Formats: sequence, C-alpha cells, structure tokens
Amino acid sequence: MCGRVILESDFQDILKRYMVQEYNRFEYKKGEGFPGDNLPVIIKENKKMADVFLWGFLLDNKRVINARSETILDKPLFKNAFLTARCIVPVNGFFEWKNEKGKKIKYRITLKDEDIFSLAGIYRDFKDKDGSIKRCVTILTTEPNDDMREIHNRMPVIIDEKDEELYLYEGFDKSIMDLLKPFENGRLVIKREDRVRYENVSFL
Repeated sequence: MCGRVILESDFQDILKRYMVQEYNRFEYKKGEGFPGDNLPVIIKENKKMADVFLWGFLLDNKRVINARSETILDKPLFKNAFLTARCIVPVNGFFEWKNEKGKKIKYRITLKDEDIFSLAGIYRDFKDKDGSIKRCVTILTTEPNDDMREIHNRMPVIIDEKDEELYLYEGFDKSIMDLLKPFENGRLVIKREDRVRYENVSFL
C-alpha cells in the first residue's frame, strides 16, 4: 500500500515541473502527507491544472487511500473514476514500513533521477458527514518491483515522465492499462528515515 507521501517542493516548482499555468485555491502541507490531508494533484480538464484534493475516498465513514490497479475496473468505487477522472499526485517520495526483528522500521523511497515524480491517482466527489461535497483522491498500487520487494508486498504506481500525458488523457485508451505496472528496477533510492518535519503552505 501507500499510506504516507512526502512533498517538500515549493509550489512554483510543481507548476514548472508539470508546465501548469492555472490552479485553483491551493493549500497543502509541506513534508509528510497523511490520509485525510490535502494533496496537490495535476488534472486535465481541457487543459492541465493544479488543485488540491483530500486523500482518501469516503466509504462508510472511512478513507480508502489506495486502489489496487489489478482490479480497478472490477470495483464500482473506482471504475468510473479511473475511466474518466485520472490525476497525477506529485511527490518527492513516499514512505513504507518494514518489519525488522519485531519492529516496524520506516523507509523513505525516492527516485535517483527525479526530484518531483508522479504517482497515479483517481478522483471523485463524496458527501461528507456535514453534507458538504469533498473532492477526494486515492493512489493506485501495484506489485512491488525488485527494489521494493524486501520492504513491502505493494508499491504505488509511479508514472514515468514520458507517460504522464497519456495517463492524464481525458478519454480512455487501453494502453493506459500498460502503465499500471511495477516501476523500473534500479531507479529507486531507499533509505531508513529518522527525520519528520512539515509546514503548512497556502497559495490563494
């Protein structure tokens, strides 16, 4: 699964990385992102835009933060969003925990060759407890590659930069399914994590 992400990049760096010029009211927490937090996303509705959505689809007062890519077209909660409302979740990395001698050890996973990279997401609207409509995002997962296999049995779907436009395509093409695979071996950097810090950032 993917239950924590990290984004320390400045807002302008995100816009530059994805060549986005339009954005909605934008507020996110720099540093470690948790389920229920606002996560920056890149969507395409006629043109690419940046926005922030709540992490986790709402189901029976619980947050569904991940969707298995292998069965995404079989699940009513995810199917229509995947076909019509895909998005990219920009991150500098993500966290996973490994059981070592009875203890869970936290690891930070980044890419060797990219500071900001893309996790595959889908989004849809949900009605919150107070009746308000919330736009929420969930992150797709897949089987681990060789780099991740020793840590966890799942990993987030990472969209290579050259495939981002295809993933954001407003329609649906069967070739998008080919992107939902373990990331290329040898490009991940996996380090034990002992540092946690964050700050709130807003752009109105």
